[in-house]
Amino acid sequence: MAVPLRYRLEWAALWLLKLKANILPESWAGSVGGSTGRVVGRIWGRRRRIARGNLARAFPEIPPPEINRIVRGVFDNLGRTAFEILRLGRERPEMILGRFDAEGTEHLAQAAAQGHGALLMTGHFGNWELLGAWVRALGYPLDVVVKPARNPLADRFYNAQRARVGVGIIHTQVATRGIVRALQAGRFVAILADQYAGEDGVEVEFFGRMVSTPRGPATLALRLGCSILTGVSIRQPHGRFLAKIDGPVVYQPTGDVERDVFAITQEFTRRLENHIRRYPDQWLWTHRRWRD
Repeated sequence: MAVPLRYRLEWAALWLLKLKANILPESWAGSVGGSTGRVVGRIWGRRRRIARGNLARAFPEIPPPEINRIVRGVFDNLGRTAFEILRLGRERPEMILGRFDAEGTEHLAQAAAQGHGALLMTGHFGNWELLGAWVRALGYPLDVVVKPARNPLADRFYNAQRARVGVGIIHTQVATRGIVRALQAGRFVAILADQYAGEDGVEVEFFGRMVSTPRGPATLALRLGCSILTGVSIRQPHGRFLAKIDGPVVYQPTGDVERDVFAITQEFTRRLENHIRRYPDQWLWTHRRWRD
């Protein structure tokens, strides 16, 4: 099947951006990425309006000028994240570890010692791709669940970037089977469970409103008895990050599956909300998370 011209052009643009990102010194790449993101934010009016509306509903106490400042920060973070992803191929494990401070690494060690893998719940926060690369650089086998991009050439491009730092891929079409196999092999599986899940999701509270959230992670944890950890990478000044692993979600099955799925999902959603409240400009407010 022929690949449409627009997909080929997108792929070529990605390679040109990758060359640019890799030629620049690391300190410059972050600044250029942030500037690019802010320009995109000014041009991409629809996403800017979605971000502004989401923030105004989540933080009704914040005045509009501050909302606008946070929105600029959101696009700045997205631009920096994009350039950092483009540079992943040149990042050796020791380079990745050198960019991170960390809290809670003992939770990763304890989960790995159990020998039956663990779920790592995170979101589109900070640089989520570097979080996976950091876990892998620590020496833990890790797969990440990803939704294939509409452009197959772009999809292969991004998966190749992840593969260069040793991160495995589980596509959403075969997510359940892939996650079960990975956990049985003692691997960590990272899942970004912060986007709208539609009618198949479970409704939990997020910033004071009920929102559809993927039920799969909680369902699998109950079925397999595996640990669920939560964590994020928090962007710091000068290109550094703080990896914060919050520890396992404690759950005790009651026999009422729907009740247990709700409780587990609500807990890891609450933890993500706490991080977002502290660093609101580091989350992906441009997504239509709430769809009444």
